[in-house]
Amino acid sequence: MMGKVMVFVFRIKSILPSSIHRDVNLVADPIEFDESSSLWLYRLNPVKASKVGLQKTLSVLDSVGVYVSEDVKNLIASLESSGIDVYFVLETPDIVIYTDSKLLVRELREKKLAQFDKGSGTLRVKPVDLHEVLKFIEFKGFRYKLGFDLDYRASFEARLKIVLRDYQQEAYNSWVSSGRRGIVVLPVAAGKTVVALKAIEDLSVKTLILVPTIDLMHQWFDNIVKLLSISPSRVGLFGGGKKEINDVTIMTYDSAGINLEKYPTYFGLVVADECHHAVSPSYRKALENISAPFRLGLTATPYRSDGLHKYYRYIIGPIVYSLEKDVLQSRGYLARHREEKIYVTLPEDKYKEYRKLMKIYIDFCKKVLPNIKDPRERFKKVLELASKDQKAREALRAKHIARKIALSSEAKIKVVEELLARYRDEKVLIFSRYTDIVREISRRFLIPRILHDTPEKERKEYLKLFREGKIRVLATAMALDEGVDVPDASVAIVISGTGSHREYIQRLGRILRPKDREAVLIEIITKRTEEPALAKRRRRFELFDKG
Repeated sequence: MMGKVMVFVFRIKSILPSSIHRDVNLVADPIEFDESSSLWLYRLNPVKASKVGLQKTLSVLDSVGVYVSEDVKNLIASLESSGIDVYFVLETPDIVIYTDSKLLVRELREKKLAQFDKGSGTLRVKPVDLHEVLKFIEFKGFRYKLGFDLDYRASFEARLKIVLRDYQQEAYNSWVSSGRRGIVVLPVAAGKTVVALKAIEDLSVKTLILVPTIDLMHQWFDNIVKLLSISPSRVGLFGGGKKEINDVTIMTYDSAGINLEKYPTYFGLVVADECHHAVSPSYRKALENISAPFRLGLTATPYRSDGLHKYYRYIIGPIVYSLEKDVLQSRGYLARHREEKIYVTLPEDKYKEYRKLMKIYIDFCKKVLPNIKDPRERFKKVLELASKDQKAREALRAKHIARKIALSSEAKIKVVEELLARYRDEKVLIFSRYTDIVREISRRFLIPRILHDTPEKERKEYLKLFREGKIRVLATAMALDEGVDVPDASVAIVISGTGSHREYIQRLGRILRPKDREAVLIEIITKRTEEPALAKRRRRFELFDKG
């Protein structure tokens, strides 16, 4: 397309003289032959037509009864007068390449920068590869023209109000020297956002910021307006019922998976916050379908146990900078901390119930999946079977109840009571995997709780009061693990959790903001259950890349 120009397809009879078919091949590309109607389907190639010349093209098409609109005539004349070798047309979700150079087509396909689509008879490129294709075409000495707008310039003039810390500047410089594509890995509470704000200031292009949660969407909005001096009227929110596209657009990953391909050439910079989400299949596809030449990923936990982080290089870029929390602790940018484990024992009746329930699950696995020894792989298979097998559902239910018994015991609540007395002068965050125990602790000790169903206004008020020190303790069940700007605490009490390394890193990060005393992470673990193994597993990252 160029404006509203549409490069069109047409049919001609196969029984026409071979000389006419040769002439048609001079200006168009064959798509397919329909045996039932004895018709050839062609697609006009405007570059081939421009090389032949407008008048010759019109003569050829007139000989087979094809009408040419004024828009198409103007396009061919324009390409002819400027000597264009390659013409790009946007056909969402792809970009179609028209050229008369068979060598160029072959080289683009060999480099996997373009693919031939048999159904449409076109050479197509993903928007993510557009700028790489343009560089290659320029290097080869071809002249090209775009049939769509590609203007990334923004209307704002950003000015960052804070100075980057030394490691933030190092991270930013590494990203710039890597072609402004890549991932910056910094610990939770290390200020990854500032690196992205610096990129927005320097580039001054239309920017897309991808976030996993609505909370994070609003946090980014506040930081951009406050720290970059960009008018709120130039910042759009896309998610949670809002659908605003602006010079800076903050969009949830879920919204991007559905809507981003509608804006294939709009954004010049993409910032993927918590970018380990970005490589999930639907989100990855969304990032393939936009042309943004500059891409920055931010995360504290870049690697995924399913191996999908292998797609970083294609949709964002490689890891260009990484710094461990120990380094920042030694420099004083993060608080030093210690970790403590407190073990409890189930009452005998509860332990027998736990063993009985776990035996149901284990016996099912031994019978149905005898060759799968890895517990995570085995659990995944049982989940798959549960959609169609009643026994699998019963096994999963038994395991779930058993785990709840182990992770939510009364003994753990007593330990929490003792810890709250021990740390009566500290700001404390209490984490649990299950909501029931959070509700009980909240009720018993009059502690505010934040759960997934906590209204947004109430959640924000609790966090504000916690930040101001008017609330000393907050309890939560998985609701503050990622994507929420939690005020600093000095003590984290983990009643229960999964084996996720990412979960462990996020919870530890909640107590690492700089302070004049040592922070402490305390885990309460039930003996003689699977919980000690979970606690051990989440402290190390294990990569299971199936290739």
